[in-house]
Amino acid sequence: YNPVKVIKTDNWLPELKKRMQQLNISSPIIVTSSGNRKRLKLESQFDGYSIFSDVGTNPTFDTCENAVEFCDGKIFDGVIALGGGSVMDLAKVVMAHLCLGKSDIYELIEYKGKFSQTISSIFLPTTHGTASEVTMWGTVWNMKEKKKYSISHPSLYPSVAILDGNLTLSLPLDISISTVMDALSHSFESIWNKKANHTSTDFAISAICSILENGPALKENLDDLDTRNNLLKAATVAGLAFSNTTTAAAHSMSYPLTIHYGMPHGVASSISLIPLLEINGKLIKEPLDRICNNNELTYDELKETIKAIP
Repeated sequence: YNPVKVIKTDNWLPELKKRMQQLNISSPIIVTSSGNRKRLKLESQFDGYSIFSDVGTNPTFDTCENAVEFCDGKIFDGVIALGGGSVMDLAKVVMAHLCLGKSDIYELIEYKGKFSQTISSIFLPTTHGTASEVTMWGTVWNMKEKKKYSISHPSLYPSVAILDGNLTLSLPLDISISTVMDALSHSFESIWNKKANHTSTDFAISAICSILENGPALKENLDDLDTRNNLLKAATVAGLAFSNTTTAAAHSMSYPLTIHYGMPHGVASSISLIPLLEINGKLIKEPLDRICNNNELTYDELKETIKAIP
């Protein structure tokens, strides 16, 4: 199950305006990063009064509270998220606030009842890793407690996800590779997940095969748009896989590494990937055979290819 309408384009702004019109969004809040706000000249397209861009590396409780406060006294009829995982996860907190009218972050995270109203949303990822554009989850960090929380609700699936590789071209090498490894972790974790099904596994295999082909190519040429588009699609397809299975051990182990040691999420979520693959390999032989056959790799070559991407 996944209700998000996924659209591929090579010109994100006209597509965004078109989808806003279809969803009857006339007064949206724009959740983005300060870098994207400036780089994409968003204030030339949207009212600066409606743009929230005070977003750090990870969405913290403080950032969420600031975003909720930003909404006070304003009337928004839609949410547009334009950024990486932190931006999109924060946008889901904003969606919950606008739908429920609650301001306490704990209440928004813990609320599992039926939303009294819903709000249309359009997500445009600017990294090829998180896949928050096709899931109902958002990660929120409480830095005082040194604890990671998740906001999750079926009403937090975005209405539309717009994929345009042009939005990823400004990513530096380290973030580009880190997000690729996050998508690879999503894919493998959905295969060896106890909730795996044939459809999710097919999505995951497709994503892995593309990442194995395009990940190394990205290091050779960061400006290759075809490679960027392929990796963006792979990350979203991986999201379609784990949106039904959830993640597993690699991500569970990653959160303490991030919150206690500041390790970037993509690095933290993939650092255990090879050991976990060795542990789970015999239990997922058929999917592994398909991956190896598709990419003309032996099992040992598969591991070496994964190691060579970072």
